[in-house]
Amino acid sequence: MKLEDFSGYKQNQKMYGGTAGRKMGISYDGKDYILKFPGNLREQEMKNIRLSYSNSPVCEYIGSQVYQMLGFKVHETILGERNGKIVVACRDFLETGEILYEFDKIKVTFEPHFLDSNGNETNGVGVDLYEILMTIQEHPFLADVPGIKAHFWNMFVVDALIGNPDRNNSNWGIILKADGSRRIAPVYDNGNCLNCKWDEEKMLEVLSDENKLEVESYKGRRCIFELEGKKINPYHIMESMRYRECTEAVERLAPVMGDILPEIRKMIREIPVISEIQKDFYYRIMECRCNKVFLPLYRKIASEKRCGENGEG
Repeated sequence: MKLEDFSGYKQNQKMYGGTAGRKMGISYDGKDYILKFPGNLREQEMKNIRLSYSNSPVCEYIGSQVYQMLGFKVHETILGERNGKIVVACRDFLETGEILYEFDKIKVTFEPHFLDSNGNETNGVGVDLYEILMTIQEHPFLADVPGIKAHFWNMFVVDALIGNPDRNNSNWGIILKADGSRRIAPVYDNGNCLNCKWDEEKMLEVLSDENKLEVESYKGRRCIFELEGKKINPYHIMESMRYRECTEAVERLAPVMGDILPEIRKMIREIPVISEIQKDFYYRIMECRCNKVFLPLYRKIASEKRCGENGEG
């Protein structure tokens, strides 16, 4: 794999928001891209690691490639460098006249006010899972967007595979087209996956201990979403089979995850700017999730479905 050199590209006139670090717009090969730089870690983040900058550009690339391998529309990513720093270029997926409405902008306009999982009236800005699902189900802006609920649960499941704990309300959304129709935006903002702020020492510590690998892979994980005021473990949500659409997403995606593991490994091995320890960690943590959570859960779902079809208790 050859890195693209973005050093000579001038900034275009497009500005991009978000709080995940420095970014700038460039024109590359006649198309608009967002160039994302590695985040400069804060002092509290550097307390137990030997790392000045996050690995988010590489993780953005890997996470986006995994989404693509699973068959999802995702922003195109190109790994490269600019002035000595590793960056990732993410293609701007908006066409002329289109507007991206992030989910947080949709969610805060929900009327009447709804209650979170504790029964409290909210201001609409939180990440309570019940609130999010109610918005998806009831908001009139989303009424004629086909597949929106399945899209949310697909992201929930794939983010659990790549270890993305930050699918917040501002990094997924709906595109309002020039003719007034709406479509789901391609998946974007995947840079917080794969423990992007870890150094090799922490990775090696986990790789050398199977129990620690399982804890970091799924047993001790939390994501951005909350229920009853507490962050949830996404694997517990999936294993509970509490949400039908979530179970259906696992049933769709888990066997494909198993099929593409060799392809994921090959893709990671070809990245030239990360160490062998990083390559091993990125692959093995996804392999662990697939083999210890997704495939067993898929077999359980299939077994229970067969029992239901056969009328067994």
